[in-house]
Amino acid sequence: MGKENIHRGHRQRLKQAMLDSDFNGISDINLLEAVLFYSIHRSDTNEIAHHLLEAFGSVQAVFEASYDDLKKVAGIGEHSAFLIKLIGKTAKRISSVDTKKAVYVKDTNDAAQILYPYFIGEKDERMVAVFLDSQNKLIRAEVLGEGVVNSVSFDNRKLLEGAIHTNCATVVLAHNHPHGLPNASKDDLRLTQAVRELLRPIKVCLYDHLIYADGQWRCVSERADAAKYLSVLERKKREDN
Repeated sequence: MGKENIHRGHRQRLKQAMLDSDFNGISDINLLEAVLFYSIHRSDTNEIAHHLLEAFGSVQAVFEASYDDLKKVAGIGEHSAFLIKLIGKTAKRISSVDTKKAVYVKDTNDAAQILYPYFIGEKDERMVAVFLDSQNKLIRAEVLGEGVVNSVSFDNRKLLEGAIHTNCATVVLAHNHPHGLPNASKDDLRLTQAVRELLRPIKVCLYDHLIYADGQWRCVSERADAAKYLSVLERKKREDN
């Protein structure tokens, strides 16, 4: 009876505290606990929130976890796993660029900020292109392909159609290295050159190719031997033709 009285009204008090503070200073445990209010109606969600953090290590990792992995946590059923995935995917979409607003890409850093949300929490490789007009204004970003870890493919036609339909002047390409480093491999250099050749006939410039890994990014052009290696590939291509 005493335990029941201690917890009576706890959910309402926590929600009111969150509202009063405008959600500032809320602990990770309380945040997850409150989320679970809406899928678990009678159990102690504070304890389950602890289970989640122990299983995944951080709030970000909880919301990036797979549906099946979430259901392995004590107290998490189908409804709770779905709710967590729903919130994580919604937050990711909100963080993506609103292409209705005029966004200009002045340099690679600007492009990197636009592309970063597309790789948050991705466990598999993904290829994304950003299309810019002649004033370097963002037209749109598009996912070109997705694959498994260390293997991504994309349809060349999809890239060409995107460039033609947007009437773009410049493309920025990006992909991620799950569980790896953001360093360009020789395969990345070959892909960069192949995309340049693909876009050249329609007079579209490939500005750069960015690689993301573990919250970091680097450009293919930063690799010390990139220019030399790409020029060799281009010369070989001309010789073969």
